[in-house]
Amino acid sequence: MTTPPDKIKAFILNHVSAHSGNIVTYTAQHFRISRMTAHRHLQMLIREAKVLKTGTTRQSRYYLIDAPFKTLSFKIKDKSDEFSIWKTYFEPTISQFKKNIYTICEYGFTEIFNNAKDHSNGTLIKASMQWQKNSIKLTIADNGIGIFRKIEQAFHLEKKENAILELAKGKVTTDPENHTGEGIFFSSQAFDYFSIQANELLYMRDNIQHDWYLKAADHKTEGTMVEMILNLNSHQNIIDIFRQYQNPETLSFDRTHILVELSKLGDERYISRSQAKRITTGLEKFNHITLDFKNIEAVGQGFVDEVFRVFKNKHPTITIDYVHTNKEVLFMIQRSTNFSQNPF
Repeated sequence: MTTPPDKIKAFILNHVSAHSGNIVTYTAQHFRISRMTAHRHLQMLIREAKVLKTGTTRQSRYYLIDAPFKTLSFKIKDKSDEFSIWKTYFEPTISQFKKNIYTICEYGFTEIFNNAKDHSNGTLIKASMQWQKNSIKLTIADNGIGIFRKIEQAFHLEKKENAILELAKGKVTTDPENHTGEGIFFSSQAFDYFSIQANELLYMRDNIQHDWYLKAADHKTEGTMVEMILNLNSHQNIIDIFRQYQNPETLSFDRTHILVELSKLGDERYISRSQAKRITTGLEKFNHITLDFKNIEAVGQGFVDEVFRVFKNKHPTITIDYVHTNKEVLFMIQRSTNFSQNPF
């Protein structure tokens, strides 16, 4: 007796998540039909936009279009458009979430995917989604040069660790003619947890605890891997984040907030003139700068002089604010600014 097509298709839909790599064989064995017949029913489900396929030949994987967990591979040479990939493979699941969750996920996914496509010098991008009860995680990984190494080379930095500081400033890109350098900056602000692993380093931002860390990666990863996690109950709004760094009149991205601690390398004990230069490099692109001295116990006279006199004299229209200073740091800043205004 011939098995009804609807029954075969229903079986595929019920089991494809658990057998994404061998659903054709699994279906054929279950119904005692040929692999060709099972494959034909699978292709019908793909055309009906109920199942999606990624990879080719032995690397093919199949998922429900709205599956809560999927990992897809894309060849960069195919010039895949990030918005088409988002709409086809990820939007069907994430569109059911609240508008603010959807908007943050769309922004982060498309920006980071585009960065990997245009900047990684790699050949492959893997994009995955993992939806749990209370959160969603988006991961984008490439097999390229690694983001920290690329920024180190492009900007002739002392060490690859300095690339973290450059990314944290915003407006950093190795291709200024085609990119603004805003994608990583705003994505790292919008998600609850944001991490970049590349070149044996792991950089993590925790926006719930307003904390960060940089450490050696637990294992070597080829290229760059970015993970973005957002609580499904989050009230975060991407527009509000943009507004924090926009000029209220022109709406241009003209302000930044920098963790001074990111300028320290290795065992450096206090904030010096060389560290100040690491911070101020490239800041002429902004009109309003906030320096965050969280976890900074002391600063050297050279640091405050470089920031509040040398840099300020070169760029008198730029406003420099500071937050989270202890008494010692505040004294050094006020002493420097008072002296620069009243040198005699």
